[in-house]
Amino acid sequence: MHAPQELINQITSLDGKGYKSYKTLQGKSYGFGLFDLTFEHVQGDPFAAPSRLSIKIELQSAGFAKTHYENPLRKLALEDHLLRVVSRHTLQCRGKIKGSGRSGEIAVQAPGQKIIRRSGLQIKNDILTLTLFAGLPGDGRKVLAKECVKLFSEILPPVWEECLLAKSLNMNKVQQALETLEDYSALTHLLNQNQWAGFVSDGSLLPRASGISDMPLKNGGVLFSAPEELSAEVQLRHGGKVRGMPIPMGITLIVGGGFHGKSTLLKAIQDAVYPHVSGDGRERIATQPTAVKIRAEDGRSVQPINVSGFMDNLPLIPSTENFSTVSASGSTSQAVNIVEAIESGSSLLLMDEDTCATNFMIRDARMQSLIASDQEPITPLVDRIEELHKDFGVSTLLVMGGSGDYFDSADQVIAMDSFQPKLVTAKAKQIVQETPGSRKTETSKPLPKIKMRVRNLSALDFSRGKKTCVIQTQGLITLILGRTDIDVHYVEHLVESGQLELCGWILKQLKDMQETDPTVSNCNAIKHILHAIEKGELESVAPFNNGLLALPRFQDVMAVLHRLR
Repeated sequence: MHAPQELINQITSLDGKGYKSYKTLQGKSYGFGLFDLTFEHVQGDPFAAPSRLSIKIELQSAGFAKTHYENPLRKLALEDHLLRVVSRHTLQCRGKIKGSGRSGEIAVQAPGQKIIRRSGLQIKNDILTLTLFAGLPGDGRKVLAKECVKLFSEILPPVWEECLLAKSLNMNKVQQALETLEDYSALTHLLNQNQWAGFVSDGSLLPRASGISDMPLKNGGVLFSAPEELSAEVQLRHGGKVRGMPIPMGITLIVGGGFHGKSTLLKAIQDAVYPHVSGDGRERIATQPTAVKIRAEDGRSVQPINVSGFMDNLPLIPSTENFSTVSASGSTSQAVNIVEAIESGSSLLLMDEDTCATNFMIRDARMQSLIASDQEPITPLVDRIEELHKDFGVSTLLVMGGSGDYFDSADQVIAMDSFQPKLVTAKAKQIVQETPGSRKTETSKPLPKIKMRVRNLSALDFSRGKKTCVIQTQGLITLILGRTDIDVHYVEHLVESGQLELCGWILKQLKDMQETDPTVSNCNAIKHILHAIEKGELESVAPFNNGLLALPRFQDVMAVLHRLR
């Protein structure tokens, strides 16, 4: 494939001129055979973020059949797979172009192990659009035309040809990507049919390469195998009969000694609110899609909320029915997180005692004897966990290695032994009968109903300096809106920075909606915005597609909103 002569002439005419002369390319489109290239944004400096290009091609011209993208599920699988192919290929293009700063740098939106909608590659109306970033070559502050011609003649066209044309791809892997996502989707439907909180298939590889990597552990990982007493066989369209461990809705404890795999199992279940790519090891693990990881979160801000079901009679505070604080304690933040998860429609709470507040989880008999209940404002979770399930329809999956007081309420108790699960419910219930606990239940009134709140964003200013709207992210730690920072470090279901950035644009849209209807609940408004995004394009709430957005879950948008000070 040759670069069009018109583009070559345009670039050549800029040789040696000031780098900003590249701006003459912005907004222009050029045909590369089956592909159309558009310079969406051109950088003004070789050290600035690379220029943003869009590459379009008709899918039928690229050799794909309608069956490859005939429904939203298959479309997502194809988008995800092709973006991964391009991402891997761009890594091979490093160092082939000379120049200053970021000259010759080539990249696309980098996908993680989850399959989620991203704006880096999208299919709409039979047309595939790839957003690609390329550093236009410069020598200091001058245009390097020869290297730029090389970039668009020798480096970039092979990327498109080898990654986006069916004849260049391993179509068996394309088919495998489609089938992997379809089987995961079928598994999530089976959860609801069978009243399961989750399902972990035999042969799944749960351990990750390290604590900071989502990649599978290559050597030494123990493959999962369901205990016979808690096993089921499901029929998947492509995978056939698959055996695994269903986790029924209700109250499930994961117990066991330290370093035997309790937290590893919980983390795999937590991550399975998203589908995973083929080869990840977690492709056939599924979890209720509304599940929320609950933890203590020292120092988080809390907007007015009714936490009286867990916290009441606080010193110097007349009522906790409209409680707020700029810096919550561990126990208070965990109580708030539970109420907010229920407000956002979660049907499953996931907790690990390692990241929970001990005084919120349990108050044993000896402590009850020492400190009278009328002196303790906290109602521990152990006294509310059954009520959450029976009256609110919210299940709990809890890693608990330090307290047997939860045995009374547990519907299932799973013990991890050398990374393998064993069903020990009967033994746990026998212990309850033989050594009944002496602690007293500390509930004096039922949990209050959850109210849909309205958080008015009129005071939130998205502007900064001369810019009318600034939405930025710092990894998955901070969302920056104008001059306001939102700490989202502990919103664990956000897995890519593009999700967090899109949360910012959704909050901007929420503020705009409130100008028309200030009484609309946050829940209803955000559901409406997300529905429109899901039906249309990810960038529909942003001024343009920066090629870096990803779709968050409703529960996680709500979690970000709740952490706005």
